[in-house]
Amino acid sequence: MKGSTPTLVASLLLAVVTLAVTCEGAGVIDKPRCLKQGKYLVGNPQDCRSYFYCYEGESFYGLCATGHRFDEKRQSCLPSSVSECFACPPTGASNVPNPAACDRYVLCFHGVPHERICPAGLLFNQQIGQCDLSHKVTCSAGN
Repeated sequence: MKGSTPTLVASLLLAVVTLAVTCEGAGVIDKPRCLKQGKYLVGNPQDCRSYFYCYEGESFYGLCATGHRFDEKRQSCLPSSVSECFACPPTGASNVPNPAACDRYVLCFHGVPHERICPAGLLFNQQIGQCDLSHKVTCSAGN
């Protein structure tokens, strides 16, 4: 049993590397940048059923049960009929607020969401559709 630990570790490492290489090309989901330390959830703007669990700067994919959607404000999966979930309009380009963070917004471009972060000291101003000085912004997100 003494000699089996390095073999087991090497086998596990090979499996992880193989999975990472196999999955790399298949990922159409942009993983969010978990900028804050600690544990929290971030909704996936590409799919209302999924979310990311942020833990100490790393993000991990999660999926709600069928018939449920992730509600970022409530930080949980809820029945579709009561959850608040954002989806980009299918055409055009627009900036929309991130419901969980005042310093972030989503750039929607032809139905595809792209998370954006305002420069330091600025918050997203929904009235003008861009980042602005914090004293000019009214925001109720958990920031």
